[in-house]
Order: sequence, then structure tokens, then C-alpha cells
Amino acid sequence: MNILICDDIRDDALKLEKAVKNTIFEADITVFEKGNDVLEYIKSGAKIDVCFLDIIMPDINGIEVARYLRQKKYYGKIIFLTNSNDYGVESYQVKAFSYLLKPFSLNDIKNIFQEIQDTNKIEDKAGLPITNRNMKKYLYFHEISYIEVMRNSVYFHLLNMEDIIITAALSDILPRLDGRFAQCHRSFVVNMDVVTQIHGKDVFLRCGRKVPIARNNKDFDEQYFLRVMGKDL
Repeated sequence: MNILICDDIRDDALKLEKAVKNTIFEADITVFEKGNDVLEYIKSGAKIDVCFLDIIMPDINGIEVARYLRQKKYYGKIIFLTNSNDYGVESYQVKAFSYLLKPFSLNDIKNIFQEIQDTNKIEDKAGLPITNRNMKKYLYFHEISYIEVMRNSVYFHLLNMEDIIITAALSDILPRLDGRFAQCHRSFVVNMDVVTQIHGKDVFLRCGRKVPIARNNKDFDEQYFLRVMGKDL
């Protein structure tokens, strides 16, 4: 999970970063102290799942940062950091997920991420039914890290490191996937929502694995960038 924290009070930002790391095992956290730095980071095409934004900041406040995010079709969770709950109208306008009132506790952070997890499960039911011999399973797309084909078998590599294998051709699977998936190699299809970085001709995934990009594949980088910017949603 890619998490952004912006708070002009450095001690508060570091405290929140520590609390998040103690709550989410697989968290890639980026910390800023200025709203303008967040805007530049967003413009670079960075992928963010959850934003913690302090409302009161000297250069540009958290509400304005959130408005910019929504204008750029950001559909992730926005959580405001504040000392009061006097910004209900503004937070509603930018579809904020929650408030985090200062001073916060570790339990507050755990509760927020539990709410996020529960909400994501309710919202994202997309997937495909798979059958192989005696196995029947509905596989949620958000569970899949990447898909690999070897000979007559298709391997679904899941984020929890489980592998599900069925007898099929990749051409049978591709039409049943949604826009979060892109083929980077004739043998590999990745879930772009779990990509942490693209380096050279390798795609690095949240599960810790990497898959290759074919040398003649000129479209994958653009597909990933468009996904990050939300233009295919």
C-alpha cells in the first residue's frame, strides 16, 4: 500500500509514519511537510492509495491539496489531520474518507485501516470464477499480483504468496480481466494496482516479486502511467 503523509509539524508527521508502519506490514510511506511538495509529487505520476493531509498548513492547506487530487481523478482515500472537526462541508466536497483528530493513538490508526480494508472489500467485488478439476473458486482481482502462463497452464500468483494453477490458455483469460491488468510480456500479465516501481525492463510488485517487460513492448509504461493518473477508470 502506497501512503502519503503531509503535515507541516514534523514531529506529528514522524509519529504518524511510525504508527502506520506498526499497523501496515507492507506500506511504502512518503512524508512531506509542505502542500506544494505534494502537488509536485502528484504531478510526477506517483501512485498513492491513502493520503493523510494536515488541514492547516502555511503554504497551501490540506483542503486545497485534496481538491487538486480530485481534479486529477484521484480515487484513493483522503484522511484529514486536524485539531478540530470544523471542516465538515469542505471534507464532504472532496469526498474525504475520514478525520484523524490530534493527538491520535496507535489504536486510532488501526481503526482507520480496518475501515479502509472493510470498505475496499465491499467496493471491489470484481473477479472471475475459475474451475480446474475438483476446484471451483471465485478469484477477486484485487487478490492477484500477476498472472503467468507456462505451457498449457495459467498461474495466478496472489498477493498472499499463494499460487493457483488452472489448465487454460492466456488468451482465454485476458478478455475476462478488467482495466487494472496489463500484459507486459507474452507470458506475464500484471495487476498495475500492485506495481511499486518500473526499473529498466522489470516490473516490481508489492508482493516482493518482479516480472520482465518484453523488449518490444512499448505500450506498458504508458498503460501504467494512465492507470496511476486514473484516466482508465
